Amino acid sequence: MIFLLRFPPPNDIMGINQKGGGFMEAVLLRQTEEEMRRTGGKALHQYGVHSTYRLHTHDFYELFLVPQGSAVHVINGQTQLLTAGSLVLIRPTDTHRYEFLNNSDFEIINIGIPCPVFLRLCEYLEIDRARFDAPPISPLRVLSGPALWDAQKKLLENQTISENETSYRHMLSVFPYLVGLFLAMPEETDRLPSWLAQLVDQMESPEHFVPGLSHMLTLARLSQEHLTRSFRRYLGVTPTEFINAKRLSYAAQLLLTQDLPVIEVGAQCGFNSQSHFYRLFTQRYGCPPRAFRETFGD
Repeated sequence: MIFLLRFPPPNDIMGINQKGGGFMEAVLLRQTEEEMRRTGGKALHQYGVHSTYRLHTHDFYELFLVPQGSAVHVINGQTQLLTAGSLVLIRPTDTHRYEFLNNSDFEIINIGIPCPVFLRLCEYLEIDRARFDAPPISPLRVLSGPALWDAQKKLLENQTISENETSYRHMLSVFPYLVGLFLAMPEETDRLPSWLAQLVDQMESPEHFVPGLSHMLTLARLSQEHLTRSFRRYLGVTPTEFINAKRLSYAAQLLLTQDLPVIEVGAQCGFNSQSHFYRLFTQRYGCPPRAFRETFGD
C-alpha cells in the first residue's frame, strides 16, 4: 500500500535570503533516526505541485524520484527542470520548493534519510560525503526504462510491510543502491535484453498497456512463460503486475485531470471489473479512487 501523505506540520520557521534580494520564510522540517524507525521508513507518494510543501529546508537528507510528469524545482535560488525519471538528492543545507511548469504537473516519491544514516551509507560506499554536499545545487540524475522502474519499485516495496521495524530495516537495505545511482549509473544493456528494453519502452504508452497481457504478448512475439520468466528475472515483477502498475498510474492521472465518472476511468484504463479496479487502486494508493480525487484534485 502506498500512503498518500503530506509533509508533517512545520517544526520551525526561519528566514531565507533570496537570490537577487528579498527575504522569505522557509519551514524547517526535522527527522531523527528514531522517528524513521518508529514510522517504518516509508516513502511519501504525492500527486501534483499543490500537494507538496512550500519553501522549506530540513535537518536530514531527502531523496526523491519523479516517475512521471514535469515541474520546476526551485533550489537554493536556482532552478532545476524535473522530468520523468528525475532522481534528486536534497542535502540538509538546501532550501527548496516546487512550481508548475507551464500547464504540466508531476508525480513525486520521496524519502527522508537522517544524517547518521547517510553518514553510514557514505562509509559503506567508501565515498566522501563532500561529493554530495559540495555542489551548489542538488545532485540530479535522470533514469529511464528499467532503471526508472527499478528505482520506483525499491522506493515503494516496503509499503506492504506492516511491522515498522521490519519495514525500516528493509528501507535501510535499499538505500545503498539508491544513493549509489548518483555515483555510477547502471548499464541497462548489461541488465536487460534489447528486446525487453524495447518492449518496456513501448509499454509506456496507454495504447499498449490498456489492452493488457494479450497485447503485450503480441508485441513481444514470445510465449507467456518466456515473457513471465524474463520479467521476473530483470524487473522483479510479472507482466500482469507491470501492466497493472501502468494502468493504475494512468487511472490516477485521469482522476486528477479529467471529469470522468470513476467507473469510466477504470474502464478506460483496461479494468473490466469495477471491484477489481477499486481493490488494486486502494492497495496501491491507500484510498479508493473517489477519495483520491477528492483529496488531491483541484
